[in-house]
Amino acid sequence: LKFPAMEGLYYMAPICACWMFCVAAIFEMPTAYRQGDFHLISTHKLLFAVAGGLGFIVNISSFLVIKRTSSVLLKLLGTGRSVGLVLFAAGFLGEHLTVLQVFGYAICLTFFGVYQYLKMNKM
Repeated sequence: LKFPAMEGLYYMAPICACWMFCVAAIFEMPTAYRQGDFHLISTHKLLFAVAGGLGFIVNISSFLVIKRTSSVLLKLLGTGRSVGLVLFAAGFLGEHLTVLQVFGYAICLTFFGVYQYLKMNKM
């Protein structure tokens, strides 16, 4: 990326917000309207503000990771995070994993390690 993270967010945020609003208007808003759940926003203002702030930080950090490393590493970190979350749920929360799931997560973690090894040794 040839521009700072804030500038990247300046260009990407309106497009992302438009698409997210369109998808939410189709899939989420009708159900929320029928169930009368829009009052939750005014009831939990601080929680929604914190969620928005954390979303902003995630977007900025994503641009910084891409700028400092590569988009491939960002994707691998996301995969590693997902695997870690599933393993945590299986180990501490009692989630059941199938053999196929364990095999898939093992492949993900293996190639994540291979990528990191090759990256560190500049191969």
